[in-house]
Amino acid sequence: LPEVAVVPVVARRDTGLAVAAREATADVLALLQAWVADRRTPATRLVLLTGGAVATHGEDVPGLGIAPVWGLVRSARIEHPDHAITLCDSDGSAASRAELHAAVLDPPELALRDGRRLVPRLARPSPAPPASRSLDPEGTVLVTGGTGTVGALVARHLVRRHGARHLLLVSRGGPAADGAAELARELESDGATATVAACDVADRGALAALLASVPAAHPLTAVVHAAGALDDGVLAAMDAERIAAVFAAKVDAAVHLHELTAEHDLAAFVLFSSVAGALGSPGQSNYAAANAFLDALAHHRMRRGLAASAIAWGYWEARTGLTRHLADADTGRMRSRGIGALSSDDGLALFDAALTRPEPALVAARFDAVAAERAT
Repeated sequence: LPEVAVVPVVARRDTGLAVAAREATADVLALLQAWVADRRTPATRLVLLTGGAVATHGEDVPGLGIAPVWGLVRSARIEHPDHAITLCDSDGSAASRAELHAAVLDPPELALRDGRRLVPRLARPSPAPPASRSLDPEGTVLVTGGTGTVGALVARHLVRRHGARHLLLVSRGGPAADGAAELARELESDGATATVAACDVADRGALAALLASVPAAHPLTAVVHAAGALDDGVLAAMDAERIAAVFAAKVDAAVHLHELTAEHDLAAFVLFSSVAGALGSPGQSNYAAANAFLDALAHHRMRRGLAASAIAWGYWEARTGLTRHLADADTGRMRSRGIGALSSDDGLALFDAALTRPEPALVAARFDAVAAERAT
């Protein structure tokens, strides 16, 4: 094998965005599984070359269909540290093509823009004037995953802190979900009208019908997409079906919401992402991929003048449907990587802070810099 192997990643044509994202992720998964299983490959650097899959300095993401690959590879790299796997996103310019082979020998992730090497870094946001719009109390706020632990916390917060008076709380179980009736009564006692609906938001037709049911007197004015699903497994055990299971609640639903609300005048379009997409997470390559897509979608929406805020959460102290299964050893591994738990109060404060920021994608997590440095 050569010292460096560059493999272009492309989305399949003539298919919808959600399908393209899922299939591109499955294609790269198959490549990575074969790569790490080959005895020869630790001596070769594998470069996954994407085009327009990540945003730098406020760019659009024309390669939205291959954006999930970045989350997938970040997780694979953690699971297989003996393999050199680089992510490189190029603008395709002549200067970037000339720089490619020299550039990929050093950082594990980079973007090439007109021959310049750009490397991703986490940094605290600089001070900026508030960029959010206040919620219209006469409008309807849609919350997917609205009967879950975090969804319910956000629903209460929207009423008590942001003055929302009309909520549409959506989950697969709807009114039959645990605590749904009690949550609706609680919100109504706070002066809000809460409609709890059963809907699979990955089903475009069902979601379109739900949106059509929003009364004209209280039009849809904000969306919070907090729904999610897990199907954890190491890279060798991952497959296209497990990718699809996680993408349905995250990616498919986000694409449907993005497309079906394009003509609505939304004050907020909030995507609940995860730090797994930004940093990778061992045993969660499918989940990391789905969340990397949400981050990219927020950049895409922002460039088109649409409301967008992707919040890449660390894990919440309150156990949710996605974290209830975690054992002490699991949370210990996260702490060893420098990621601590967020209290509900801290999480909601970060939610408010994200809504005021001009950046379309933010990481909201508690970091221990010393532990993180030790992990790397």
